[in-house]
Amino acid sequence: MEKDSKTISGDTEVKTKDGFLLSEVQEGSSKSSRPTLAILGSGDYSRSLSERLVRSGFPVVVGSRDPDRNRRLFPQGAEMTTRHAAVTRADLVFVAVHRENYPDLQADREALAGKILIDVSNNTKIRKGESNAEYLAKLFPASTVVKAFNVVSAWTLSSGLSGGSKEVFVSSDDHEARQTVMQLAKEMGFAPVDYGSLLASREIEAIPLRLLPSWHLALKMSFGAFIFLLLYTLYRGIVFKAIDGQPDIPFQHIPVHYCNRALAGTAITILSFVYFPGVLASFVQLYNGTKYRRFPDWLDKWLLARKQLGLLCLFVASIHACLSLLEFSPAYYGRHFDKTTVTADGGVVFGQMRWSGETFLLFGALALFLMVVLGVSSIPSVTNAMNWREFTFVQGKLGWVVLLLATTHMVIYGVDIFVSPFLFVSYTIAGFQITLILPAILILLKVVTLLPCVSSRVNRIRRGWERKVPGREETPNDGCQGDEMTSL
Repeated sequence: MEKDSKTISGDTEVKTKDGFLLSEVQEGSSKSSRPTLAILGSGDYSRSLSERLVRSGFPVVVGSRDPDRNRRLFPQGAEMTTRHAAVTRADLVFVAVHRENYPDLQADREALAGKILIDVSNNTKIRKGESNAEYLAKLFPASTVVKAFNVVSAWTLSSGLSGGSKEVFVSSDDHEARQTVMQLAKEMGFAPVDYGSLLASREIEAIPLRLLPSWHLALKMSFGAFIFLLLYTLYRGIVFKAIDGQPDIPFQHIPVHYCNRALAGTAITILSFVYFPGVLASFVQLYNGTKYRRFPDWLDKWLLARKQLGLLCLFVASIHACLSLLEFSPAYYGRHFDKTTVTADGGVVFGQMRWSGETFLLFGALALFLMVVLGVSSIPSVTNAMNWREFTFVQGKLGWVVLLLATTHMVIYGVDIFVSPFLFVSYTIAGFQITLILPAILILLKVVTLLPCVSSRVNRIRRGWERKVPGREETPNDGCQGDEMTSL
């Protein structure tokens, strides 16, 4: 098979292995000699793909088992014909059929020999071992198989690129074929990503089937915290009263009141989860005496889940705020209101909020709105508009302010009953008290890292300093080496 591929930086001219021109740019004006592209298959994805290719200026021929039946479903610029006729007229062939239908294509094995087959298929579940593209390459050894476009949905293809992801992951054992398909993706308006050999097609095919892969740890931690606090709250408010034989067990308050208590604790617990790994990482670096040793796997995964934990914290805190507004009254929060009195003439004077009620609401509102600022700053478009100092200020210093405000909000909620004997009748501490344990430990550890004797050592380590150990020279901390290590 003759190889004739050429790539020029800037204006790009790419030829396939058989020498036909994919794109040509000369002297500031664009002149295109578009190759005919074939699509095998006449399903919904094939129709959307043909629409995208026709809008991009490519001649398209679609191969179908029943071209007369499906012709009216395709755009006017796409020619519908038989599979054999389609593959004989094109050198780039999109294989848009299911894996189980690959053997049916072997009737055209000779016509497909020497051509580039672009496998766009996906599976219904993650498959271990051989990928669809590898299976296709095994069936057609005389053809060059490229895995691409499977992460692009039919809706994205037909929507004119106004929405959806624009990345196209491309893998193949043939470098020239890979570059040809990447150039095709660019001309269709996508952003190709070179994934290397065809072995990488296993990972590419798994991408559309993964359900929130970066959210798994954050969801598990958040859900676990909520379930624990909900069960703990129900034990104190419902189960223990039933065991103790108390009358009027408030089952009717479980949906809102008791769930809201658990949500309050969950929000501040998740917020602690966001900043705990950063503090632990400082102590790990202090212990190791270097920043060049990897963190433990569990800590590394925890650090990578901080953004997702922060967004879940905002979600839970927003629900807690809404439910609190619905039930905030002297009937539920009597400790934070003056008593309602009845005058001699029968008038009712409703008690106003005490200082604890107003202060408790103030700190809660401030924490929530600053948390919204943190959430907005994590949006990629907003993050890209911020420099590094602004981003670290918002996500770092402002985040700790939110934690302090939320902790103060919880402390003021129970300050007047913190050591009251009735809180411990169920042989457990109150829900708001158990919620304060984690943020209290976190704030204490943060204070330790801010001590001059500790913070100076942490800063030196993060600039590249390493503690002297037997058999290793100590890295100096003078001169510009620290700045160089920081930039690296």
